[in-house]
Amino acid sequence: MVSHDIIAQLRQDITTAGDAGDEETVQRLRAELAKALEQNDEDRSKGE
Repeated sequence: MVSHDIIAQLRQDITTAGDAGDEETVQRLRAELAKALEQNDEDRSKGE
């Protein structure tokens, strides 16, 4: 199961990278966030 803390940290990192103008990092982190959210949804649907 993906921790809510990890998801929150990814969101904060995306904001920080965006504020710094680092679009490459923003895109990478958004992909990581999407995977984390997908995993979280899968875990929740399994009742974990």
